[in-house]
Amino acid sequence: MSLHLRIADQVLKAEDTREATEAVVHKYDAFLNLLCADHYSFQRDAVRESLRLLVSDKYPGLERLARENWNAREAIRQRHESVDAYLAKMPLRDRKSVSLDLATGTGKSFVMYALAAIALAEGLAERVLVLCPSLTIEEGLLEKFIALAGNGELSGIMKELGAAVAIPGIKRGNETIQSGDICVENIHAVYENTGSSIRDSFRGQGARTLVLNDEAHHLFSPPDRRLKEWMKFLQHADFGFRQIVNVTGTPYVDDDYFPDVVFRYGLKQAIADKVVKKPNYKLEDTYSAQDWQKTYAIHQKNRKDYGKEVKPISIVVTQEIARCVEVWRELVDFLATKEGISREVAERKAIWVTSGVPSSGDAKPRVEAAYAPRDDKDSPEKRRKENLASLKQVDDAGSPVEWIVSVSMLTEGWDVKNVFQVVPHESRAFSSKLLIAQVLGRGLRVPPGLSKEPLLTINNHEAWSEEVGNLLKEVLEVENTLSWGYDPRRRKYVFPLHNLTYEPEQRGVEAKREQARPPDVTFLPQDRKTTEYSTFSETGTLAVEIQHHDLFEIEDAAKLMRLFLREKDEKIAAAWPKKRLKEFIVSRLSGAGQDATFLSRQNYLLLQHSFSPMFRELDKEHPRMSQTAKDVVLVDLTVVPRQSFSESMLKEHGSIWTVREESPPYGGQELHLWEQYQQFRKLYADYPDGVSDQAKAISSKIHNVDVGKFKLPWNVHYVTHEPERKFSDLLFENAGLFDAFAKMPNMGGYAFPYSYKPAKAAKTHVANENFNPDFFIKLSARHDIVVVEIKAEGDDSNRNRAKCRDGLKHFETLSERLKESGEPWRYHFYFLSPEDYTNFFEHVRNQSYAGWRSGLMQELDA
Repeated sequence: MSLHLRIADQVLKAEDTREATEAVVHKYDAFLNLLCADHYSFQRDAVRESLRLLVSDKYPGLERLARENWNAREAIRQRHESVDAYLAKMPLRDRKSVSLDLATGTGKSFVMYALAAIALAEGLAERVLVLCPSLTIEEGLLEKFIALAGNGELSGIMKELGAAVAIPGIKRGNETIQSGDICVENIHAVYENTGSSIRDSFRGQGARTLVLNDEAHHLFSPPDRRLKEWMKFLQHADFGFRQIVNVTGTPYVDDDYFPDVVFRYGLKQAIADKVVKKPNYKLEDTYSAQDWQKTYAIHQKNRKDYGKEVKPISIVVTQEIARCVEVWRELVDFLATKEGISREVAERKAIWVTSGVPSSGDAKPRVEAAYAPRDDKDSPEKRRKENLASLKQVDDAGSPVEWIVSVSMLTEGWDVKNVFQVVPHESRAFSSKLLIAQVLGRGLRVPPGLSKEPLLTINNHEAWSEEVGNLLKEVLEVENTLSWGYDPRRRKYVFPLHNLTYEPEQRGVEAKREQARPPDVTFLPQDRKTTEYSTFSETGTLAVEIQHHDLFEIEDAAKLMRLFLREKDEKIAAAWPKKRLKEFIVSRLSGAGQDATFLSRQNYLLLQHSFSPMFRELDKEHPRMSQTAKDVVLVDLTVVPRQSFSESMLKEHGSIWTVREESPPYGGQELHLWEQYQQFRKLYADYPDGVSDQAKAISSKIHNVDVGKFKLPWNVHYVTHEPERKFSDLLFENAGLFDAFAKMPNMGGYAFPYSYKPAKAAKTHVANENFNPDFFIKLSARHDIVVVEIKAEGDDSNRNRAKCRDGLKHFETLSERLKESGEPWRYHFYFLSPEDYTNFFEHVRNQSYAGWRSGLMQELDA
């Protein structure tokens, strides 16, 4: 489900508007109005919601607040198995501990200072401890806090209000912390005891201390062992901390949103308010092997668009440190060649930034091999520290740095504002909502003084999976979505389902008896230059001419193939001298109408692969494995994972059915979206020519059916594409033939293994995958389950032939096992295309379905 449909309902509400509480919450409005001006007013609301909890005697701890919201909020109950499971995710629930979700670049430090100053002024705390994950962040916070504490207007307001502390002292952890002080310290210094006086200053003082945790996602998702001590420190009995506020722009444990958030100012709102840059994410790409030229072209475009006012910076993000340094080296080599500059100059234009340097394992030698020492006194750690120091000045026009390569989970502080391109180099660096929010956060800050709204281009180097693409959209909150799944109101339509477990078993051996035929290869189109296109959400299509360097001249390709053959088999190599190889390559390229003066790497690999069958040893036996059905297991429809679909999916090729007479199938924020869709339908019915294209598109995709025909255990019935829609219409029309039915999800519902050869010519190895049939239908007053897979007309691919073959075998075996165990249930499997629908329902109506074969099934068996 999309982020903004779910997370708004996960934010906890402190219901205490008593006069005494409100008096304190709003007492410092003048202070907050000065500190958080103009379009940063959300900062005031964040401070007030935190104060409400700290001031209120209604909530002695987080647990009371959480239980109150659990009882009042269905959306929270839907997200967690039980109240105990919910509370178990809150390790600090026995004290006043809450989190603030403030998107990166929205001024978290101002909120923290306001909370600290007001807590001291009101006497809620005698001292404040601000903890952060690194020395760099510590330095940045100290600089801002010292400036704010020295602001005469702010302190003047505090004096007028009769503050207990009007001007707080700002101190480091190596100083003695006294009443009225705000201490800023990085967590490593706290538990490593390296000159820090934190333990002495706060021992036994926890009840009168406010703790503010910056970048608090590290507290709950520590990237390394040392940061795990952070939570232990907060929970330590020697201190007894009772008041804790966590602040972060990425409140996730992997993909799970923090359960203790009391205020949220998310990315979508920050983008709409122009507090941060607007993301310009990639919608489509003509992918080839990763090439720096496209990334460079976007960097140059940013220089053209913004370069008169600021110096645009591009950052490249990898998953781990060693890869970060290796990618930096690739980038430096590219820049040196592309711009015709020395390596030394290129290294000044590009730096790598990490939180440390590996000291063991294979990562250590990889870093040492990649970082390119400048002299015998150089080292990876020395270079890392230099790069961190230069990070503070990269926004300056005098800094030569234009490129930064870093890791996704970076604990160091990041206050760079001139980032206009973020390049997730590997999809693994973008594999969770936490990582995505972390990476995007590096580029969201807005440089001051720009004359136009800045865009942050997200230019992934790898083709993302649909899953990662959806995570990005959820974090950016770019699309409405709805969900479908089990609805307890429809419990009577839950019916038993059975499946089989499978285990691999050897079914014999096979051996090659004859030498393979000479190689047969069809080369792919190739060119020394190609134009590749990327389509972005805001800037449209970008065309980049790519000069391909990863290719071989024909002479070189023949030499390499010759070496390859000699390594594999001397006899085959002798039969294929270099002259014959050259003639073979040229003839195949010419025959395909390709440039025959070179061979692309992709075609070179195809050439190698075409010789592979010739290397197999004659008469050598290989085991032949197959999946064997084992035990019968039950499939519980009530625990099938909930699925979601986006608004664009619904408009483009989706359809949804719901019950006409019942109350809405959604609650919470989904209810708001559903009611909006119903309003679209009403307007479209009344004024078909006077509504928006969006209203028309959505209205045409939503269908109502009578309650007596809606025989599903799900809240709604959702399908994609026309063949499934036509079948669904007929299901509802013929609902009297069935007791219940369920459209199963593509993954996570009902699956069993099947195998197929991807190529119709059957020259490839066997592929093994899972088959997830579309529909399971319980026939009326019978113990028969009809299983239907829907396909378009004429879809007779090898994959579908295998699905049909193995599906028939699976359900036949399942029925036999059930019969042997005395169970009455029997399963009947069908592959249907739209031209089969009428015959299918007729055979069901006449009870002649057993053994019937559709036209598509006959095609697949031909």
